Amino acid sequence: MRRSFVAPAMLAAWLVGAAGVEARPDYLVKFQGDPMRKPGVDGCGTCHVKPDGGGARNDFGTAFDAANRDLTPLLRAAFPQYFTVETAKLPDGTTFFMADPASRVVVVERAQQRVVVAVADIATPKAAPLPPAATRMTFFVTSRGVERGGHLGGLAGADRVCQDLAKAAGAGDRTWRAYLSTAFRKASAVNAGDRIGPGPWHNAAGTLVARGAVDLHQRPTLPAGVLQTEKGEVVAGPVVVFTGTLANGTAALDQTCDNWTSTTGTATAGEANGTWNGGHTATCAAPAAGAAAPRLYCFAVK
Repeated sequence: MRRSFVAPAMLAAWLVGAAGVEARPDYLVKFQGDPMRKPGVDGCGTCHVKPDGGGARNDFGTAFDAANRDLTPLLRAAFPQYFTVETAKLPDGTTFFMADPASRVVVVERAQQRVVVAVADIATPKAAPLPPAATRMTFFVTSRGVERGGHLGGLAGADRVCQDLAKAAGAGDRTWRAYLSTAFRKASAVNAGDRIGPGPWHNAAGTLVARGAVDLHQRPTLPAGVLQTEKGEVVAGPVVVFTGTLANGTAALDQTCDNWTSTTGTATAGEANGTWNGGHTATCAAPAAGAAAPRLYCFAVK
């Protein structure tokens, strides 16, 4: 009788232990072991909106995922409420974040741009330069229009346009997506604001375009000079940009050139140096000879 009682008890104890291990995924264990983590920051609520975990990520969880769940110096510098990060500021506004436990690198912020610099290089007069435009660019307006009109080959074809132009500019190591929506009557729409990543985004000159999707879609217009091509050229004049998207980043029903596979009908468009992502209508037809073709916005997802 005793043996039949002990075996179920041991099984129950094992199941409880197994559940406890499952409730602490590898990335939480990694976070708990970080030497710069503040002692009071712990648990599933670190990354999730819900304190008990599961479901949507909070800002840190989103950034952690975007960093491939690596606790990088840039991630620590961006979330001082989570990590013990000492800072030092120069008179010209340059700020140094000591966010590396091994003290091999330091995060340097200058002109709203953060870069990681080797500590050994800081003592030299040429320390902490901003990286080349191609390596810091995460947003651009295509330098050329789409000559086939709204027939882009769907979202995948539009994404290839962005990827190819970014590669030609030396930024092909990132995943690029076109700022386009698709709308379906019998299936869920695909919203441009949901497919471009968490941000932040900078143009080829390193100027901040937006810190994230909320910041981006709160702006009906973008400051002069922010809209640049992948070559670093400032986009001037009333340049039309296909979006198929409303001002809040969601799909515009029946205004997507049949989900970017047709040259008939019309599509919602933005206008560089105007309402950037909506409020305009563009024809899906291929442009006439000599006429300007609509362009695309391209965002780096990671």
